Amino acid sequence: MWYHLVGISGVSMRTIAKILQKQGHKVTGSDLKLSGHDKKNIVDGIDAVVYTSAITQNSAGWVEIEEAKKRNIELIKRGKILADLVSDRKVIAVSGTHGKTTTTSMIGLSMIKAGLDPLVIVGEEVSDLGSTFRYGSGRWAVVEACEYDRNFLYFHPQIAVITNIEEEHLDHYPGGISDLQDAFFKFASQVTDNGVVIACGDDKNTLEVVKELKKKKIKTITYGLGKKNDFNELPFDLSIPGDHNRRNALATLAVADIVNAGPKVVEEAIVNFHGAHRRFELIGEKDGVLVIDDYGHHPTEIAALLSGVKEKYPDRKVVTVFWPHQYKRTKAFLKKFPKALSISDKIVIKEIFFVPGRDEKTNVSGKDIVDLVNQEKSGKAVFINDDKKIVEYLNSILESGDVLVTVGIPPVYNIANMYLGKK
Repeated sequence: MWYHLVGISGVSMRTIAKILQKQGHKVTGSDLKLSGHDKKNIVDGIDAVVYTSAITQNSAGWVEIEEAKKRNIELIKRGKILADLVSDRKVIAVSGTHGKTTTTSMIGLSMIKAGLDPLVIVGEEVSDLGSTFRYGSGRWAVVEACEYDRNFLYFHPQIAVITNIEEEHLDHYPGGISDLQDAFFKFASQVTDNGVVIACGDDKNTLEVVKELKKKKIKTITYGLGKKNDFNELPFDLSIPGDHNRRNALATLAVADIVNAGPKVVEEAIVNFHGAHRRFELIGEKDGVLVIDDYGHHPTEIAALLSGVKEKYPDRKVVTVFWPHQYKRTKAFLKKFPKALSISDKIVIKEIFFVPGRDEKTNVSGKDIVDLVNQEKSGKAVFINDDKKIVEYLNSILESGDVLVTVGIPPVYNIANMYLGKK
């Protein structure tokens, strides 16, 4: 078949393109990062057009969707084709508001170590895997299943992993936490006969879903640091810090138990796991200052990141540069950001990153986060919206022994690279 991917430069779409090519299909694509979008890209002979939820009527790529409709070419959402790619395997689908990529990677690496030769698909580059996917020929597939736009509901896995459930993607879940819980309940309910749901018992929202699953007589296993969980003791230390990562490792142990991999195999596979790209990623050092970059954009993710930094470097001063992502998200979580950032000794905030087609500008600003932080401690946070001026500020305050953390929407890592003198 001939597949055309609208938005092919995105991490997930690149992965889909490579897997389709490995399966012998013809693949073309378009992206703003390439030659842009044009209805001329849609021609006779294309069997299906694949698009992401980010492509809306307000997006440049929509002209290709409309042209496909005119030509009666099949339209397939990213989530659907991802599920189709693994439909001939036994699927382990990992979902949750936070921790999907790391948990999927840990499970995949453990199954590789166990000799199960899985197909592994994650949402970001993972150096330990060598890519965003591994095309194994075994009967298992380990897939990161995103809840955004309910994409995870295309899966009917043998094993479903739920890392946590928290308010996020409220543009697709207007009902808030109850709306999210309903979607996760449906996701978990779609496990195949004799399937298993592995859920974080430390997360109250996830526990509520698990209770409803038990009423449906769906087998559930819990993991977490709380003693009531089925898997609650990690018999080894990880190289990456934080309770959130220890929970991810416990989820991996729970999966390994089901597939008969064993805890020793898991230890050998993940004890030195470096994490995914932009997940607590140490990207360099300058004059004794360590530089860490992370994708975190939700307050819970930022808090977990900075707690991990303090755990690993307890005696170092932490300076954080945060670039908020989306006006709607920032407004919804505005009052939670100060506490999430509180571990930092100094904080630089940029203006909110606007995402055309997925966001709308509202009466909120990065300055509002600065004001709230400084209400707790005057002068702790500053608002600077020019990257060069941010680097000048960092050079003026950072000293040997400090840790610089850049966090948020991907372009924020350019600030880290500028500070390090990288191109």
